[in-house]
Amino acid sequence: MFAENLKEIMTRKKVSGAVLARKTGYSKAAISQYVNGINVPSQERVEAIAAVLGVTVEELTAAPVQKPTAPPCKCTVQPYVQQKVTLTCKEAATLLHKHESYVRKGLREGRPGFEYGSAVKTSGKWSYCIYANKFTEITGIPVNV
Repeated sequence: MFAENLKEIMTRKKVSGAVLARKTGYSKAAISQYVNGINVPSQERVEAIAAVLGVTVEELTAAPVQKPTAPPCKCTVQPYVQQKVTLTCKEAATLLHKHESYVRKGLREGRPGFEYGSAVKTSGKWSYCIYANKFTEITGIPVNV
């Protein structure tokens, strides 16, 4: 916690490790170890660093508040499992409760509602690509892996 907060505050206030070391009287090596989480300073040193940076001790030692970067995903993915990126026509058909030929034909013809993928004909053979995230976005059906 301390290292992350110290890094963030130093970046925000545009204070380098060398400047913080000079203003606190601690070595550059000590400041580097605090910033990189190798060592945690004593309470006395935390207070000195907070004073030099113009922040409270609590700002340096508190758990960082996570700011959401994107709205939560509607699909359910088990932790530590890589989310599926593409679907086969058979998987999409199963999720839609339709026959596989329905999905293939919709992709080939570019029908409305099939914007989640594409079909390309090369050497007389059709190739299909269905993007799992677009599939969920358009159909509202979560893709579980």
